[in-house]
Amino acid sequence: MDLNNWYPIKLYSENNELKCRWKYFKGIDFTDPFFNETIVKASCLEINSRYYGSVSDLNILTEWANTDHAIEPTLFIFHISRCGSTLLSQALGLNDEHITLSEVPFIDDLLKLFTIDEWLINVKYQAILKAAIRLYGRRISENKKKLFIKADSWHIYYLPLFRLLYPSTPFLLLFRKPDEVLYSQQKKRGMHAVPGLISDSILGIQYNKTNIVNFDEHMINVLESYYSSFNKMTQNDNLSFLANYAEGIKQIINRLAGYINIDIDENYRNLIHERCLYNAKFPDQLFKVESSNEEALFDLKKAFILYTELEKIRVLQVLKIDSNIEAKI
Repeated sequence: MDLNNWYPIKLYSENNELKCRWKYFKGIDFTDPFFNETIVKASCLEINSRYYGSVSDLNILTEWANTDHAIEPTLFIFHISRCGSTLLSQALGLNDEHITLSEVPFIDDLLKLFTIDEWLINVKYQAILKAAIRLYGRRISENKKKLFIKADSWHIYYLPLFRLLYPSTPFLLLFRKPDEVLYSQQKKRGMHAVPGLISDSILGIQYNKTNIVNFDEHMINVLESYYSSFNKMTQNDNLSFLANYAEGIKQIINRLAGYINIDIDENYRNLIHERCLYNAKFPDQLFKVESSNEEALFDLKKAFILYTELEKIRVLQVLKIDSNIEAKI
């Protein structure tokens, strides 16, 4: 079968050996809010419903990824969760020239194998990670030109690794006011908002027994860690750009167009406008503005300080970049 239509979807261990499970995706576009949903669609194909699954040794990825048809990542999107990253990736995917990958489980499986320090010295697995991304970035049609990758929120921990592997690729760091994020998590909590589901070390926080029963305290600590990581990255990386949910997705994409040469014609602009009217995770539901959790403001004092610092940096970035664009014109 044509390998162009096969993708690794799950990493697992068998007899102390790492292997990956594959699925066939022909005819299925990567347009869902999350890649897990795309995997479910692929699972319904007859070839993926057979009793025997398709499995390979993990090391084979570097050989199979050696293709001239792969697109190098155009942009990595890192985010603190509940800050518009899903809607942003959906809007970017409306352009026929774009491939968008939204929180690919197999990439997460790979990253969780090691701590950041272990990753930075493990050349073999660095090559495997790049190979996996290259496989997902294959040009499935001639018109595809750009590849956008939205990471899971806890992949902020691996920012130094992604910069090592992709030294010239822009990073978009998307954030939002802490009270608004916390309120959204209280309504429906993500994995990183539930103590123990994601390792505290990966979230960049200290283990605290009280967090096991106090979900909000745990999430506040996570937010503080996320904001601090973004601050550190922007201070030391000229290709990391901040974006605030409050700007609006359309404005963020307009600024991105200046950074990475996205063509926004009238048709694409109308598609973005239409998509922004609906819920990011449930495209058939109209978008409704959420209010913040004002009762938690006192507990969020440190988080707000870190948020304010980030916003100041973002404003300075926008002024600097916009002036550079005007100078070129």
